[in-house]
Amino acid sequence: MNRPLSMAVRTGGAAVLLLALCSLGACSSALKSTAPAEQIYVLQPMAAPAAGGALPVGGLLSVQRPVVQPGLATMRIALTRPGNRLDYYAGSRWGAQLPQVVDAFATQSLVASGRFELVSGGERGSGGARFELALTVRHFEAEYRDDGDGAPQARVGFECVLSSGTPRRPLGRCDAAAVVPATANRMGPIVQALEAAAQQAMAQVIEQAAQLAAAPPAAR
Repeated sequence: MNRPLSMAVRTGGAAVLLLALCSLGACSSALKSTAPAEQIYVLQPMAAPAAGGALPVGGLLSVQRPVVQPGLATMRIALTRPGNRLDYYAGSRWGAQLPQVVDAFATQSLVASGRFELVSGGERGSGGARFELALTVRHFEAEYRDDGDGAPQARVGFECVLSSGTPRRPLGRCDAAAVVPATANRMGPIVQALEAAAQQAMAQVIEQAAQLAAAPPAAR
């Protein structure tokens, strides 16, 4: 004798319920990723100099949102290999897009330096600023000089123009670059080397910008 239709429906419903519970409960353990958690890195600005340095340049310096070389305007940490090959480290990234990271880093470094009375950063800067710093990031990557597993060197390069007045008039360039070898081919030492190279390059930018801003007009 055939099984009643109502029994067949109840049995089928139980199977569907069991499948749903399996997908939401114990069976979900098979779908959990075993990949390591993504590591997020930040840049620390330059340390403040000892007290007793040069007097700050008066007025407000506005740091414009940096322009970044194509391929570097990303949250991913870039690397290069021989033959101009660009790549990125897996499982690691900056805390924001690189233009935002460098913007905050440059602004905080300028504030810490004490070379300018007031400093502001951001995408649009400040229209009432006495000075304006336009910054382009040409290099911000770990550079491998061969295809082996040796430690890379961190390369950071900035192109900068300081301007003043209304309308803006360029006062001069304050370009800078730095290369710092990483102590090991691991993310921790590589990011430390990138941070050190960025700090060295930014120190050069700040010194040149302060000299340009403080110079008499005839000497610029």
